[in-house]
Amino acid sequence: MSDKENTQFLRRTLFLGVLQIALLIILVGRMYYLQICEGSYYHLLAEGNRIATRPLVPLRGQIYDRMGNPLAQNETSFRAVLLTDKKDKVEETLETLCTLIVLPQDEIEETLKTIHKKRGLDSLIVKDNLTWQEVSAIELHAADLPGISVEVGSTRKYPSAFRGAHLLGYVASPSEKEQEADPILTIPGLKVGKVGIEKYFDSRLRGKPGHSAFEVNARRKIVRELHQIASTPGEDIHLTIDGSLQEYIQEILSSYESASVVVIDIQNGDILALVSTPSFDPNLFPQGISHKDWHELRENPFVPLTDKAISGQYAPGSTVKLFVGLAALHTGVIDKNTTVFCPGFISVGNHKFHCMRSHGTVNITRAISESCDVFFYEIAKRVGIDRLSEVYQDVGLGEGGLEGFPHAKKGLVPTKVWKKEKKNANWTVSDTIQVSIGQGYMLTTPLELAVAMARLAGDGKRLIPRLEGQGDVAFEELSYDKKHIKTILEAAQGTVNMPTGTAFRGRIMVPGMEMAGKTGTSQVRRITMKQRKVGQTKTAHLPWKYREHGLFVGYAPIQAPRYAIAVVVEHVGGSSLAVQVARDTLLKIQLLERIRPL
Repeated sequence: MSDKENTQFLRRTLFLGVLQIALLIILVGRMYYLQICEGSYYHLLAEGNRIATRPLVPLRGQIYDRMGNPLAQNETSFRAVLLTDKKDKVEETLETLCTLIVLPQDEIEETLKTIHKKRGLDSLIVKDNLTWQEVSAIELHAADLPGISVEVGSTRKYPSAFRGAHLLGYVASPSEKEQEADPILTIPGLKVGKVGIEKYFDSRLRGKPGHSAFEVNARRKIVRELHQIASTPGEDIHLTIDGSLQEYIQEILSSYESASVVVIDIQNGDILALVSTPSFDPNLFPQGISHKDWHELRENPFVPLTDKAISGQYAPGSTVKLFVGLAALHTGVIDKNTTVFCPGFISVGNHKFHCMRSHGTVNITRAISESCDVFFYEIAKRVGIDRLSEVYQDVGLGEGGLEGFPHAKKGLVPTKVWKKEKKNANWTVSDTIQVSIGQGYMLTTPLELAVAMARLAGDGKRLIPRLEGQGDVAFEELSYDKKHIKTILEAAQGTVNMPTGTAFRGRIMVPGMEMAGKTGTSQVRRITMKQRKVGQTKTAHLPWKYREHGLFVGYAPIQAPRYAIAVVVEHVGGSSLAVQVARDTLLKIQLLERIRPL
């Protein structure tokens, strides 16, 4: 070999040697980086592939009334679960399962559709609330049902069923929209509150999920369970509701097509009853309501799914005369001795506004107790809508009452600004006259009316209603003279306890338990002049939906007001039935007070 060739050989050898050393340095450096610098990270990834977790559904908190009686509770149940990593021959597995338990075809199709969206150790509930016979059959044929297992869970139950359904609401599986907003809701078997108390306190009732950790192989098959972190149960909720009173009122209202009642403790704002009829069975929903049952509820003309006590919006009728009178006294437009002559109507322009009859000369006491419209037409014109609407809002009308409660609505206290914005029209004297007797644009909810009555009977304190809490509360004082409030309350006592009062026939005749209040009749259609001339001012002969609503707001006992009530009975043609409901309810709560503390 020549010197030249030898030199080239040495150069090539040196180059290869340097290249090998460089590659070795790079390899060692990379290994050092992966094992030392990034070792913990890749260890975590490896563990993630080796270990899979499965969430555990927390036990939902229970709901109790003020006496500790359960209103919503959990019962142990069994469910058939399919692991979504067992996708092989899932159709055959479900076919076999159908021979053992009742499994509708539409549920099978839904299961097949859902399972392909799942991966890993997600589980899918095939059927909940299994019977003992179904559990036994599945366990006996476990070898023929790969991926199917029986798990112990819980089912939400409402012991009172129809009595309190609107208040409590119900739980059901979360919708896709809810799951997108909160990934925790994708946990199989987890239920969420949809309406009522169940939704209002859902975040507290739901609890926190735990999980089970499993070791899996490369095909994501379970090798063994490693550990389990238990779920945290949801918080129990103790309501101010009196379950016995709630059931009693629901029973009274069951004879009416559509009605609602709210009862409030004047001392602390506790809502003792919140009732709406017709009702429904909340136990239909936790396991998935059938299409037939859902259709029947949705198509019912008396809308049983609507909680009328908090979302029913009604013209309050003459019940607002209490507050019109307070506004007139407060602004100095009248005093307790001021009188107005009632010929049976007043004329404004070309229009006549009628009264139920000619009352002659009346003062504020007679005007409220005998419900003279003309008196309030006249004083409302003097007070004006601005000051009138301020008083309405002060006592709670148009406020709603329960901030954030699902599907709760607010009433409407119209003003000049409101009419200009919504109707593009100026306010008129006729509008003020209509609002003075709770008609026209004005709307209220039964809860608002109960709060307004409680604030008045509570000596002018700004009571705040509550569904949870204990003990008395110091409420802010409203800026009304106590003597004016006393005048209005004395008139309310006359409404019920004087022979000329509009609610006299429905009074409580037990000494010491007497009630006071104000009747109201809310028109749902206008009575024409032609009908008046022929004496057709009553609506009892008309179809149900054209009859007036009957209302009553009141309190008891009159010597030391403790309980305020608002009653609305839809389309009954007058207030007498609402008075009867209020009488029976206020008598019942006072009798309950005697045998047990409230």
